[in-house]
Amino acid sequence: MNITVPHNRTPQLSNRHFHSTVFLLLFLVLLASPAYAAKVLIIGDTQFALVSDVVSEIQLGLRTQGKEYATSEIKGRLGAVVEREAAQIVVALGMDALSEAMRLPPSVAVVYGLVVVPPKSGRANITGVYMSPPVSEYVAAIRKYLPSIARVSVVGSPNLVKGLLTSEAAHIDTYHVTSSAELVSTVNRLQGARSLLLLPDTSLLTAQVMANIYLFSFRNNIPLLGISEANVKQGSLFALVFDPKTVSRQIAEKVQAILSGSEAAEISSSPPRRYNLYVNSNTARKMGIAIPDEMLKKAKKVYQ
Repeated sequence: MNITVPHNRTPQLSNRHFHSTVFLLLFLVLLASPAYAAKVLIIGDTQFALVSDVVSEIQLGLRTQGKEYATSEIKGRLGAVVEREAAQIVVALGMDALSEAMRLPPSVAVVYGLVVVPPKSGRANITGVYMSPPVSEYVAAIRKYLPSIARVSVVGSPNLVKGLLTSEAAHIDTYHVTSSAELVSTVNRLQGARSLLLLPDTSLLTAQVMANIYLFSFRNNIPLLGISEANVKQGSLFALVFDPKTVSRQIAEKVQAILSGSEAAEISSSPPRRYNLYVNSNTARKMGIAIPDEMLKKAKKVYQ
């Protein structure tokens, strides 16, 4: 008995296989093309919860999906990653990420975040959001809630004083220092100060320096204004601390503006639009400072 096999069976299978192969190759080519590349790279120490949360909030604020990299992944090779991804913008979160981003060609826009103060740079294609409140924010808080304090003595390095000092000179006294020893000796001469604000220079504010400053503060009944929640726990009268969600939204807004055609150089670096207030009512009691209910209600947390 003879069985006849249709002559077109094998060609049909071959054609189907051929078409599938071509489709797969086209898909892979398109996937690797700039149209599918990430326009925005987000770099940061994402193993830390704060950074990871900020990255997530930035992604929510963008109309295009950014690609995330840990700082350790791109160290020394960010330029190659940017070229491979055909990225237009790098969001650098933290000083390590920013240091890597500053080496990129000037054609790549850099938007920074999670840095204490604006970086010193001659780079034009850069903008961002820094964490430290300008001195004017502390002056405004004192004038609103604690007018009896009246003045703020501000101590910090010349660069930070220049970067964080605004138009409130009528209510502040400024002191420039360049070392931890000079900071301590300067503070020790301020027995007549009404309040004291140390600008956030980590190279100056060592643990030993802060211990000396708190001792000076309580001995002389001069309230120290903090720069972190930890400072308030340790005895600062109050602190203004950046709000991560607010900062994330601001970063996303700057990135979106650049994607829409603005130049990074045209977008001013800015402090956070919102701060969390922390208050130490125990310090206030010891120093005879009356904290109004309005301020206590405004505080995110009151330490007693």
